[in-house]
This record gives sequence, C-alpha cells and structure tokens, in this order.
Amino acid sequence: MTRVQCKHIGLTGGIGSGKTTAANYFTALGVPVISADEISRNALTKDGACYDRVIETFGMDILLDDGTIDRKALADFIFSDQTKRRALNEIVHPYVIATMFERANALRQDQKSTIILFDVPLLFESGMDRDMDANILVVCDEETRIHRIMDRDGTTRKLAKARIQSQLPEEEKRARADYILDNNFSQSHLKKQVAALYKKLMESANATDV
Repeated sequence: MTRVQCKHIGLTGGIGSGKTTAANYFTALGVPVISADEISRNALTKDGACYDRVIETFGMDILLDDGTIDRKALADFIFSDQTKRRALNEIVHPYVIATMFERANALRQDQKSTIILFDVPLLFESGMDRDMDANILVVCDEETRIHRIMDRDGTTRKLAKARIQSQLPEEEKRARADYILDNNFSQSHLKKQVAALYKKLMESANATDV
C-alpha cells in the first residue's frame, strides 16, 4: 500500500533574496508554510512571549510612544553590533524554533499535509537545517538584494550591506542546501522553479510500503 510521509522542508535565503516570494508560491500550491518571521513578530508585540526580556536587555530606547517595539530601530541597532545581535537571537530563537515545531506537529496530526515548509531566514545559522528532511536556498545577486533592502526598509546602503554580511556567506549556504532557487530573473521564472521543485518534493514524500 502507499504510505505518505510528512516531510519537513527548510526554506531560506539571504535577506533581500526573495525567499518570502518563493514561500508565497509554495503557499499557493497548497503547501502549509510556517514562518519564523511571523512568529518572531508576534513574540515582540506588547503581549508577546519575548517582549519583556527584550526590553530588559535593550532598554526603553527601542520603544515607540505607544510602548511597542520600534522594529526598524531594533534592527539598525543589532545589525551594527554583533554582541547585541547575539543577545537578541538568544532570547527570540529558542521560542521561535519551539513554536515552529509545535505548529508542525499539529499539522502532522491532522494527516493532511504531505510536506511542511519551514520559512526560516537563519535556517543554517540556527542549526535548524539539521532537523529538516531537505533544505531549499533562494539566491540572488548582492547588488539586487541591497536595493531591495533599501527600498523595503527605508535604510541606507551601508546598513543594508551590514544586514547581508551578518548572515552566513552564500557560498556556505549553497554547500549545505539540497535545492537552489535562482531569483536573478523574473518572478515568473522563480514561480516555475517552485512548481517544478514542488512536484519533485511531493513525489519523494510518497513512499511505497509493500
């Protein structure tokens, strides 16, 4: 008989690479996507799981007038200081990782998901890639990424480059990835790559148990 195995698939890409766009294409194909960014954002809201510890660590200067965390100010703050960035990761990452696997377990229990996509910006940096059945890397040239970050976040070229350089070099990520999605061309080109990879992943997730 046919036995469907639910596979955990990691999706990552350097900041500005188009990882979120690729994740959205997978979502459109019916793949459940668990987003580390979404969980992290919720954890830093006023009633979020990590809010108090972040304020204790970084002080009141990162707060807006209404008491919410100024995410842009926090990002600029940590990307210019490796020690502060490590401190934030030590607070947020354990919660995000635990929550992602809790959500994956819930999806597995309903027995409707063949593959579950873990959308994680720091997949390799956090070591989560070792817990995946396969890992996908979205790549794009650095200059395009810099302009995307500047346009999206309203930041300077210097800070955009600092964010890129805070992550693992792309060469190391390529060496650890099982699949590469090239986002140096049009969105339709990326969409076609996602569709082809989706088909391959679905085929590999279906094993025959004699």
